[in-house]
Amino acid sequence: MVISVVEEQGLYEVTGLVDDNPALRGSDVYGYRVTGDRDDSLGEIRAKGIRKALVAIGDNRGRLAAARWAEEKGFGLVTAVHPSARVARGVAIGGGTVLMAGTIVNPDAVIGKSVVLNTAATVDHDCVIGDGAHLAPGCRLCGNVRVGRASFLGVGTCVVPGITIGDDVVIGAGSVVIRDIPSGARVAGNPCRALTGEESRNAE
Repeated sequence: MVISVVEEQGLYEVTGLVDDNPALRGSDVYGYRVTGDRDDSLGEIRAKGIRKALVAIGDNRGRLAAARWAEEKGFGLVTAVHPSARVARGVAIGGGTVLMAGTIVNPDAVIGKSVVLNTAATVDHDCVIGDGAHLAPGCRLCGNVRVGRASFLGVGTCVVPGITIGDDVVIGAGSVVIRDIPSGARVAGNPCRALTGEESRNAE
């Protein structure tokens, strides 16, 4: 999906892929070669004069860690925005963030670094989305919502205005959030409630 967004946006050329899974070395993804893991590929990448990167890892913490590694190695993190996305005036978007098809971000929202706004997610005015967060397809955030670092909102989650969601929160699919959620919580339902241990594992 990230490759598709980059190609359709047309601002950057995909020159290669890096993956730490050794089984993928030399494989082909949509015509792009996996050069190897990040350390083994570093010399080849620099030899090509490449200084930009985009991390396409689904796991929030893994994505943040890889993005931090890339920046420490001197790479700038690019932002990929699908042509069908709508970004209003006054919006700030951090490096390494991806806006998938059909996303809408309304005025004065702040989207952090390495965030994923997945297909048709909407973020209303004055929301703040922390680094590494992921809004799954069809999420709906009303105005003035705060989403913490590395939190995950499952498909179709709806959040009423003014809510604060802490860091490392997981919200199950189809949930309706009407109260603030503390950091580290695992919640789901309409309205949201804390999950039991087994339910929490299933939500993740």
